[in-house]
Amino acid sequence: MRMPEKEACRLENTDLSVEVRPLEGGRIASLKSLRSGMEFLTQSHRSGRYPPASLDTRFQDGPCAGIEECLPTVGSSGPATEGGPAPDHGDFWQLPWEVLTAGERYVTLAAVGFSRPLRFTKQISLVSNALRIAYSVTNIGSKGYSFLYACHPLFAISAGDRVLLPSEIQELRLDYSKGDRLGLAGSTITWPITQLGVGLDVTSGPKAATAEMLYSSQLHKGVCGVYREASRQVLEISFDPERLPYLGLWLCYGGWPGDGMGPLQYAVALEPTTSGCNTLAQAQQTNTAISLEVGQIYDWVIKFSVKEPRHLSF
Repeated sequence: MRMPEKEACRLENTDLSVEVRPLEGGRIASLKSLRSGMEFLTQSHRSGRYPPASLDTRFQDGPCAGIEECLPTVGSSGPATEGGPAPDHGDFWQLPWEVLTAGERYVTLAAVGFSRPLRFTKQISLVSNALRIAYSVTNIGSKGYSFLYACHPLFAISAGDRVLLPSEIQELRLDYSKGDRLGLAGSTITWPITQLGVGLDVTSGPKAATAEMLYSSQLHKGVCGVYREASRQVLEISFDPERLPYLGLWLCYGGWPGDGMGPLQYAVALEPTTSGCNTLAQAQQTNTAISLEVGQIYDWVIKFSVKEPRHLSF
């Protein structure tokens, strides 16, 4: 039986409170530590109706906050893409999600894409100090389709917080740098201090007016995090690198969108992903897109754990 539509689902245990908004792309709008009061996710500056779902809708015109899902692409992917074009940041942040089951500490949501017949399901649950999300994608179409997935968690930050990556990451590929500040797209950037002497692991303030997108090479350990100085807590993100082999890193300190049409973003995103690139077309070209035949399923899990620094997994 279909459950009634809910504007917000609230989950809580002794460690965490979480707010999920099914009608706003199924996004997680709040992840708060009850021990410190720290809110780990950016909050939307938009209110009222959002634009209708379409191939032309821009991500910046939606809520643009919290944890959203990018599937079947991140950047918009044009008509030459196998299976047809895919919109900016994918289908699913634009769609209302159906609530399948719900309880005090869990909720299960699902939606079907419009650029491809992919059914996307996620079970969001609280387990002690962790928010656990179990995902699955099913091809419900009549032929094979491929996709790129990237988690898109926009983390709230303050100047002087730290971005934590596993020790195996010593270089990143630059996908975008506003004004080519760090170099041209495709350049290799050393981490955490670039060849230009720019430190990337300590967050800047919102007036820095910078924005960079970077990707790791294939990972052996799926863990990363953000340290919040104000609460002396780390939000650790963990995932299986066999299922999500790459990590995207978005560092935005007031440098996007920059078109004068909305508030400037101040956030860091650590994005476990199936492909170390921005578009489905690029993922297909590099043979890193996930291909599903009719009825096939691809699944994975991501955990967001609130920890003290001495208890980190890396």
